[in-house]
Amino acid sequence: MSKNIPKPKTSTNPQAKGQEVSNSATKLCELIGQLENGDSNADNAVAAVNSRDERIKRLSRRTLEVLEADRQTISKELHDSIGASLAAIKFSLEEKEMMRVQNNCRLDESLDQEISYLMSAIKETKRISANLRPATLDDLGLMATIDWYIRQFKQMYGDIQVHYTAEISEAEIPEFMKIIIYRIIQEGLSNAEKHSEANTIHLDLQYEEKDGKRISLTIEDNGHGFEVDSVLSNKDPLSGYGLTAMMERCEIVGGTFNIASAQGRGTKITAVLPVETSSIQPNRH
Repeated sequence: MSKNIPKPKTSTNPQAKGQEVSNSATKLCELIGQLENGDSNADNAVAAVNSRDERIKRLSRRTLEVLEADRQTISKELHDSIGASLAAIKFSLEEKEMMRVQNNCRLDESLDQEISYLMSAIKETKRISANLRPATLDDLGLMATIDWYIRQFKQMYGDIQVHYTAEISEAEIPEFMKIIIYRIIQEGLSNAEKHSEANTIHLDLQYEEKDGKRISLTIEDNGHGFEVDSVLSNKDPLSGYGLTAMMERCEIVGGTFNIASAQGRGTKITAVLPVETSSIQPNRH
């Protein structure tokens, strides 16, 4: 016994057929759009990864350049300062030893000059060591280290007035962030002395909670200023802890770094370091 299999209903209405075609075309367009969006998102993801990789490469190159610059600076200071003092002591002692032999083992002159050379070498050794990493940072903390550094700066550059204000406690500063703040202050004051011809520097360190916990650091001088874009684009990577390195130190902990300057209008450096969101804790160096 055969069964009648119903045939699929087909519309003989031309308008209905046209609507079906239109609906199919719309779905096809939507599908194509989804595929295109998928390709676009994939392209954007690939571009983002490539951009990140390129940035990591640039930062790696920058790190190597700064490390090499540090080695170059230390080598030069050891050679020109401590090396010269030790060489002077050596030559002076050799000369006096010859005189002692000629005088039948008597030494008529004192060793005051050699002692002076040794004191100078010891002083230079302490200075180089402090520039690398001051012992007070580990022993007494950041606030004491900033006070020490400003005293040293004033003694060395007496014609520059440094006005320092701070509304922050040692306990409010994350341990890993202390070296970052110190390096920014160190480089900021050094730049003002070397390049700006300023006679007044304002240094301000604050702990703020209005937009989340953060540390704000401002260094402002009344020097002749400079064109920021021009200097940053032509900055010598072997200049040590320069403006670019200061900026990168801030970025490592998720902070922001801004330089405001113009010819004849001084320079203002502002670094804002978030305390709660600083999840990356770099090694101290």
